Amino acid sequence: MFFRPYSFIFLAIIFWSINPVASKIALEEIPVPQLVSMRAVFSTIILLVFSFMVGYRYSPKKTGWKPFLLGFLDPGLTSLLFNYSLTVLNATNTILIIALLPFSQSILGRILFKEKIQHSIWIGAIVAAYGLANFYSIEEFYNRDSLWGNFLMFICFCLFSVTQLLVRKIMISEVSTIYVTISQMISASVFLTLYMLFFGDITLTFRASSGTLMTLLFLIFSLALPFFFYNKALRDIQ
Repeated sequence: MFFRPYSFIFLAIIFWSINPVASKIALEEIPVPQLVSMRAVFSTIILLVFSFMVGYRYSPKKTGWKPFLLGFLDPGLTSLLFNYSLTVLNATNTILIIALLPFSQSILGRILFKEKIQHSIWIGAIVAAYGLANFYSIEEFYNRDSLWGNFLMFICFCLFSVTQLLVRKIMISEVSTIYVTISQMISASVFLTLYMLFFGDITLTFRASSGTLMTLLFLIFSLALPFFFYNKALRDIQ
């Protein structure tokens, strides 16, 4: 019964785990505002085309306002903070911090939903916290860029913790998974495109090597697909 939802979770993890390294590569040639806005816009198009092909007719009225709010925060604001942090940090920092999400989710789930915390979560949290503490024991924090990057990642981590609770709440409802994911991408696209227009340097000529373009293509799919897989899994995993 649980094989299918856990398969979706595993697929989402694979895509998300490769994201930091792929983003780091793309950011060498593409500025943050352009990268995050292109990912969101093209991911939205991919999901809309997919939903049309499988017979779904997207309707904002059927979806409600909550997925749009969720999309503004994640992947909208989180993508922005995450990629800005990657411009001054290496991918290892981001992966170690995000590894603490299961623990933060369990704590918040206990407080808000009265859920029981499993023993395996405590073991995993202790291992992740030890790894993080060991890593930061040799991190050079006197560097201003390092401090700024880690601060952005901390904010991003807090946003992830909140938005994942919102996802779980939404997926309890009867709203279709594809509708929720599309709504997230639409609001993220609007937010990130406006950010690029107002705060990004739109006069920059878009130039990227073939390798970076292939990385960008992967990043587009790795934004659309894992959110769909994760939302789909939460139908059965709470």
